[in-house]
Amino acid sequence: MEHITVEKIIEIHDEVILNYEGTSGILSEATLDYLVYRLNRNKRVIRRAALALHAIGSQHPFIDGNKRTALIVSENILGQERLYLEVGDDKIVEFMLGVASYRTGLDEIEKWMKNHAERMEE
Repeated sequence: MEHITVEKIIEIHDEVILNYEGTSGILSEATLDYLVYRLNRNKRVIRRAALALHAIGSQHPFIDGNKRTALIVSENILGQERLYLEVGDDKIVEFMLGVASYRTGLDEIEKWMKNHAERMEE
């Protein structure tokens, strides 16, 4: 299990903004610090990915690109254990809108990820 850092999350966010446009900038580094603390204390990969998706997607620590950053950070966490989300883009958009608007909580996110996580072939 690789530890996630605030710097890595910011790096992912900067890449999201560069590739998909938007406004760069951090609104709350404290939110990121607390997220990293929680992530690195948890050993269950899907729970870790769900925590990242929930915290970034609903607490909006960045000016722009929170949903995209949340998804990519989560995918990176899953990828450490050779997992990926098998779900269509339209369903991801709908799901992320639910997260960002506080309609989808952490436990629901974890359940959704369990239902959509697949193991990468060797």
